[in-house]
Amino acid sequence: MQSVDRAIQILKLFSEDRKEMKLTEIANELDLNKSTVYGILSTLKYHGLIDQDEKTQKYRLGLYLMRLGNLVANSIDVINIAHPIIEEVSHRLNETVHLSKLDRLEIVYLDKVESNQSIRISTAIGTRKLAYCTGMGKVLLAFSDLNEVEKSLPDKLQAFTPNTVIDKKVLLEELRNIKKIGYAIDREESEIGLMCIAAPIFDYNGEVKYALSVSGPTPRITEERLEKIINIAKDTARKISYKLGY
Repeated sequence: MQSVDRAIQILKLFSEDRKEMKLTEIANELDLNKSTVYGILSTLKYHGLIDQDEKTQKYRLGLYLMRLGNLVANSIDVINIAHPIIEEVSHRLNETVHLSKLDRLEIVYLDKVESNQSIRISTAIGTRKLAYCTGMGKVLLAFSDLNEVEKSLPDKLQAFTPNTVIDKKVLLEELRNIKKIGYAIDREESEIGLMCIAAPIFDYNGEVKYALSVSGPTPRITEERLEKIINIAKDTARKISYKLGY
């Protein structure tokens, strides 16, 4: 078991900042003699978990790890992972919590936990909305390639309420700010009487593929509650991101 433990320690030495290492570096890092490390590296190399550059003799992670990583990624079910977390938040705040993904310029609702309030949000899983006028949509657009977003959006955006941002330049500036602060607010931009606070969910690649939102009637999302909801939304998104491997 000691050799297995050492092999795992070697694999965990590699990172974004340290993609290649020499035998001596690895041995020094783990405080092991070079012959022991060489034997472990040879075994890892045989199984495709480690590669070696023929010119520099430096070691790097092997391509077989990519295959294993893809298997893990493909087995991740974001809805099953996120649902108990957003359910807890919905009960805690007694507001509706949504989970969505981006499909071009629309969001698709993937999951929803409704509040117990008599006045609640009317949405259905699988339905779509234009992204630029929703909290989750703005978050997902903000963490996309803004050059592509700018090309895809029409110059004049459709207004759904008096609060809908219809100027593309103004919207793009808002998206840049959303990326900086890490959340978005929909203040009756898609529907009168409805407010949403949304936060990004990162996957194992560090990409934002999903977003969550806390939604409720505007009178219930008071300024006193707003800061609390923002913090909870961001913290919840971080928890789900962690579960997804971020």
